[in-house]
Amino acid sequence: MTVTHFLQVILATLLGLLLVSLWLPPFSELVCLLKWRPSVAATHAHRSLQRLLFLVPAHNEELLIGSCVRSLLDMNYPPDATHVVVVADNCDDATVRIAAESGAAVLDRRDPEHAGKPRAIAWALSKLNLEAWDAVVIVDADSVVAREFAAGLAALGPLNDIVFQPNNLVLNENESWLTRLGGLLGRCRFFVTFPLKQSAGLNCPVANGMGIGTSLLMRDGWRSSSITEDSELYVVYTESGVPIRQARGASIYSQESRSLGEGATQRRRWLAGRIRVIYDWGWRIIRSPRISWHQKMDVFVEIAFCNPVLHLLVAIAVAALALAGLPATIGVWIAGLAIASLSGLVVSTLVTLWIHPEPWRTVMSFALLPVYALWRIGVLARTLVTLRDVSWRRSARTSSSVPVVNRG
Repeated sequence: MTVTHFLQVILATLLGLLLVSLWLPPFSELVCLLKWRPSVAATHAHRSLQRLLFLVPAHNEELLIGSCVRSLLDMNYPPDATHVVVVADNCDDATVRIAAESGAAVLDRRDPEHAGKPRAIAWALSKLNLEAWDAVVIVDADSVVAREFAAGLAALGPLNDIVFQPNNLVLNENESWLTRLGGLLGRCRFFVTFPLKQSAGLNCPVANGMGIGTSLLMRDGWRSSSITEDSELYVVYTESGVPIRQARGASIYSQESRSLGEGATQRRRWLAGRIRVIYDWGWRIIRSPRISWHQKMDVFVEIAFCNPVLHLLVAIAVAALALAGLPATIGVWIAGLAIASLSGLVVSTLVTLWIHPEPWRTVMSFALLPVYALWRIGVLARTLVTLRDVSWRRSARTSSSVPVVNRG
């Protein structure tokens, strides 16, 4: 065997492994399609009213906390069945005053040595009577909710023993090319991908607006301490066999970073957190007797391959290396399979654009996709060299005004 042949074998093996990882997302979606069944609307006429406790963790959120609280108090839902509590975590601005003036109950936490959202939530839960509520809903302070938000969550009831996630959409979607791309990703996931997963019996990942049944919280307590508590909770509850359902009738809108500089800190935190979750929970997910092989595979898809731009970059890199470094036949096959792995992304994007209120302006944002891709490579590189930095840094807030959105 010549040196060239040996190097080609090594390259083909590495590209083959990458190719397998690239095909995990579309393969999972294909299995979902094969398992798909039409959803049947549930009848809730005889179900009791779901009592919802809304927790809003906040650290120096004076710019946006007022609009968040007001949107929660303005929901079209019986007022005596909801309670809004702002958890002010070591705030040194006007967050406490504005939250109280806006109508929320406020828990003022002072523990700078143990700051951070997961610890603040755990502390708040220990102060509240969970038996009076059916579920706790965690809302980020830079968010507003639709008027039918609570009703959409309650439609999944009873909520005591499940975890649930509303549609998490972009509040300032029309502000810049970057927010338009973020908005498109949110629409793809919550209007196309997640309903497909739910129809196949898979858990929906959780994020801003997640809800946890109080029976689970009273039994197990708050189960996250990481800087990306949503990814951790998704894996923890999935491994335990707890259903995580999508509340398709409920929508929450959060502020997206409008520039690359504002978004870098947030993306590094998310990526580092997911890598840590895979390290801590990967083997336990593989060995778990409580979930199916399809659910196990989909957990790794959601934690490791949920960013479409990184998927696109890896697919292009694999195709280019295969064509440049391997014999023609095998190189063409690997390159073709790498590009074909993008089929799920293409289909979900086209479906989303078809139902998008402003499809052409969103498509025009694709012109800056190469800039975004290069930026994501930089974020990935910086994350990998700073994995041990687990400190939490709040993303920049850009304005005290809330864009007008259709929150109906």
